[in-house]
Amino acid sequence: MLYEFLSVEKSSGVLLYEQLYDKVRLAIGKGLLKKGDKLPSIRRLSEDLSVSRTTVESAYDQLCAEGYLSNRPQRGFFVEAEQLDIPTSPSHLPSEPSRLHKTLVRYDFSSSSVDPEYTDIKFWQRLIKDVYEKPYVITSYGQPQGEKELRSALCEYSRRVRGVSADPDRIVIGAGTQALLSVLIGLLDGYGYSAAMEQGFFPQGEQIFRDFRYDITPLSADKEGIILDDSVRSRVLFVNSSGSMRGSAPIPVNKRAQIIRWAKRRDAVIIEDDFNGELRYTSKPVPALQGMCGSRVVYLGSFSKLLLPSVRISYMVLPPSLSGRYAERCSNYNQTASKAEQLALAQYISCGRLDRQLRRLRKLYSEKSAVMYASVKECFPSDTIVDVIETALCVRIKLNTETSLDELRKRAENSGIRLGKCREKNGLKYFYLSFAGIASDEIPQAVNCLYREVFQEPFVEKYH
Repeated sequence: MLYEFLSVEKSSGVLLYEQLYDKVRLAIGKGLLKKGDKLPSIRRLSEDLSVSRTTVESAYDQLCAEGYLSNRPQRGFFVEAEQLDIPTSPSHLPSEPSRLHKTLVRYDFSSSSVDPEYTDIKFWQRLIKDVYEKPYVITSYGQPQGEKELRSALCEYSRRVRGVSADPDRIVIGAGTQALLSVLIGLLDGYGYSAAMEQGFFPQGEQIFRDFRYDITPLSADKEGIILDDSVRSRVLFVNSSGSMRGSAPIPVNKRAQIIRWAKRRDAVIIEDDFNGELRYTSKPVPALQGMCGSRVVYLGSFSKLLLPSVRISYMVLPPSLSGRYAERCSNYNQTASKAEQLALAQYISCGRLDRQLRRLRKLYSEKSAVMYASVKECFPSDTIVDVIETALCVRIKLNTETSLDELRKRAENSGIRLGKCREKNGLKYFYLSFAGIASDEIPQAVNCLYREVFQEPFVEKYH
């Protein structure tokens, strides 16, 4: 063979054409192959390496596509690239193991997962399969505003379950709250570039506002909700009326009326993120704020904890003033949520399965919250303050510890424990520990492991 460095190892586990591609690429980078050099023909190289012609042809085609080689008709393949500073490690292999796989997650206290035993996944798969068996439905783009079947189902569902006043023409579907916020902010012409929201409540939403060059006015909160008066000059208010980081209680009716009066005085728009509002389990869910003032409230709802976190379907109910603006622009927007999943969700709601799942989950999370609270009380020091944050499906613990948040996060990662939201205020450290993704019978063991391997200070013997 003319070029001895063009070799492959058939037992390496790496595809042969990828090996050959990398050998030629690196030879050019090192100057072993120079611009204008001719490479062996496909037939000759396949014979020399005892590989198929398809293997050589695939490697050559990729190198030509990237500009390393050129295929000159009736003449062969020639080096086209100059000598380059190319990394010596193969491009398709990571230089070191991904951090993602270094430590297996044993217990997930974040809000990013749910208990797989309660996802109703078999019924959901059946609905998805039914949709895919209708080619005339899935071989076309979806409606920019969302599928009419789903918007109609959501209109009835949100009215019955959350007290939301809407019609299908004012509902917009999207792949998650962030995607919908990106559309909404574009509609807020004339409302200025400032948004007020509870401090630290929804960093993902806050980031969207900042991406649009909005100033954020952080609001404090007491046990009744956000503290709002005429000193707040923003004309966009982001609020969760069902609960927040302050605690589990929803905003009471008097405070809701105060928020609406403030919005009228400021000619402001209220964005109501009803995250898990229907999942309240210690009492009947409190109706959404939107039902009290549909002309000024944009309602946001989602299904990540009712179905699967991977089903990224959320919806937005616009007030009449903004729905008119949206109607003028909607043809220029692309739908971000899967059309097939939208149609499956429409069926899931219409056949009553979502109501059944909701009743099932309320019972489950009621039981889990009790187990989680008791486990924290048993394992953590007696002075630890523990609160159940109902709609967030978590408990909040307040600890007086000198260990930094970074150190505690590092201990958790090394122990295969995924922590939820953490923050520090007035000398106390706050940890929000979700019970949604941990099985009920594993919660005591998970909490014990959490305290023992993350929060318990190691014993250090002192010598005098």
